[in-house]
Amino acid sequence: MNVQDLQSRLARLEAVEAIRALKARYGALADAKYTPHYQRLESEALRQVAHEQAMCFTEDVVWAGGDGFGGDICGREQLTQWFMRSPWRFAMHYYTSAHIDVNDNQASAAWRLWQLALREDDGDVIILGATTTERYRLEQDQQWRCCFMQFEQLHMCSLGLASLPLAQNLAALDALVSSRAHTASANPLFNHSITDSELS
Repeated sequence: MNVQDLQSRLARLEAVEAIRALKARYGALADAKYTPHYQRLESEALRQVAHEQAMCFTEDVVWAGGDGFGGDICGREQLTQWFMRSPWRFAMHYYTSAHIDVNDNQASAAWRLWQLALREDDGDVIILGATTTERYRLEQDQQWRCCFMQFEQLHMCSLGLASLPLAQNLAALDALVSSRAHTASANPLFNHSITDSELS
């Protein structure tokens, strides 16, 4: 193996580690928008963190969030706005099992996401899993940034729904909750409380 080959391999390893660090920063900033008391930050502080989160992406980024996760967004400023209005009052993101391919100043990656969150509208506890497909670009300031991010295989559930199946977005989850509530109100067995005598 010659010096040029070694330099190429070293550059690739450095790029992979830089992309891993970028993803870790993105996840930390995604979680930094919330207080320890499970509330969103005040408006100005929220915007600042959302801006820093969006700076993990290129100016011309394409975000393919799908239903309930921003839809299709183009551009860093629009992405900042989405990060400010995301549907959580608290979240913890865990991105794992990265598969990263580097080709000179371009890269692609697939990640697995595991997330714990509290909904902003009703405070319900949500667990979700997904995969993301992403592309990156080394920019003129020698920083890697994400230029494309797409959510795939999204599944979520509410911890209060027992054996209900997973849903693919919040709207579908709401429909499951509504259906369960309707079933419970129509069937007295769902509302029956076990008395002490029944347990004896």
